Amino acid sequence: MKFIKNHHILILGWPLRPQQDWLSHYPEVSAVRIYREDLPRSQKRLKDLSFHMPRALQFVDSVTPSHWYGGWKDYIEEYDTVILIDEVRGRDVFDYILSRNPDCNLCAFYDSPVRLGTPKEPSRYTDLPIHFYTCDRQIAERYHATFAPYFYIFSPCDFDAYDTLAQEDIQRDVFFIGEEKGDRRSRINAITEILDQAGLTHELRLVPQNRHHGLFHRHSPANESYMPYSVVQERVRTSRAILELISDGQTGLTQRSFEALFLHKKLITTSPEIKFYDFYHPQNIFVLGERSLAELPDFLRSPFHLITPEIVQQYTLTGWLKHFSRA
Repeated sequence: MKFIKNHHILILGWPLRPQQDWLSHYPEVSAVRIYREDLPRSQKRLKDLSFHMPRALQFVDSVTPSHWYGGWKDYIEEYDTVILIDEVRGRDVFDYILSRNPDCNLCAFYDSPVRLGTPKEPSRYTDLPIHFYTCDRQIAERYHATFAPYFYIFSPCDFDAYDTLAQEDIQRDVFFIGEEKGDRRSRINAITEILDQAGLTHELRLVPQNRHHGLFHRHSPANESYMPYSVVQERVRTSRAILELISDGQTGLTQRSFEALFLHKKLITTSPEIKFYDFYHPQNIFVLGERSLAELPDFLRSPFHLITPEIVQQYTLTGWLKHFSRA
């Protein structure tokens, strides 16, 4: 926390609905959306028009992008560090910030893919004093951006609250919830068969991408009912392991990876990249496709290898923000 107390940091573009209670523990950090929200339809159209209006034709405020910025624009001079999260869609925000706070540490962080030839590409802004970061190793290599793993958005300020549950609180061996897409059903069927044969308990839920369609067979091993995140967290806390089936092309750490790390749970994952992180340990993380499913029961029954708090804390908000500090 000492690092944050030395700065006044603005994070732009963070989805904050609902507002995260834990942000109150970080008074030096403000996290807001870039643009005003809840606009009537007529104003939304003007806002969208402003994004495509050439600067030479921006005669009135309503077709100027900065007109639609949130209240942060009136206080931008107060921040020494400004971080845009995955909201790069043109120069206007960069130009606005630098025109009013030219000495700030301006950073852009990418946590989703960058399509070639779009305004999102970092190579379009090499003439501006912007520092680019990403949690995607491929983006880091392609655009010479700094690799900075993301953080667990629900990471606690009080780590004692996330201590490992007592053994008697464990209600199942493996938990999974996710949308039905790709080959997830066939993977879950194969894992279910191994777990059943070994007498291991599980709760594996697939949620249809369109719940209005009948995507599930009556005797499916998965339960498709929706589950709010507060319930997901409780399921994770009372499970021995979490199953993570990443989407095609997805890189970086997912919510399931963070839940396993912070809640001291074993992780069964399809991500081979997870082996490059400092918290990886083969006793805690089972990479599907690199180990035989027949090894899964022994993996689940073996003891959990405790990861040091120093490593875990690198994946908190404080740990993430340290990546953006000036040398």
